[in-house]
Amino acid sequence: MADSSAPTRVMMAVNESSLKRYPHPSISCRAAFDWTLSKLIRSNTGGFHLLFLHVQVPDEDGFDDMDSIYASPEDFHKMKQRDKIRGLHLLEYFVNQCHQLGIKCEAWIRQGDPKEVICSEVKRVHPDLLVVGSRGLGPFQR
Repeated sequence: MADSSAPTRVMMAVNESSLKRYPHPSISCRAAFDWTLSKLIRSNTGGFHLLFLHVQVPDEDGFDDMDSIYASPEDFHKMKQRDKIRGLHLLEYFVNQCHQLGIKCEAWIRQGDPKEVICSEVKRVHPDLLVVGSRGLGPFQR
């Protein structure tokens, strides 16, 4: 844990809504964010530093919305740029919420398998706490 004068660093893994899509956060990660605000931070906004991680999962063949047979390298580049922009819009939601409440925060995007990337980022960043949503899964599936 951090010393008493340093803010508590809370990492949150966030993802987009499967219903509304970007830039809307999923119900699960919004609930985790709201829980963090109400149960951890409360009125002590200066005592916390939130770290938002969004993991983008590349499609198996590298192409999201079109068959790779019909995609050119230029199409692939455009789709990667589009996904990055959509991820930034998702993170912007949480950063804006934090700034309105006066909470320090950082946000970044990584690509890969969310389970592996979240664990890797925890080892790299060393947050005091990690908060994740359930994605609708039960305790044995998480």
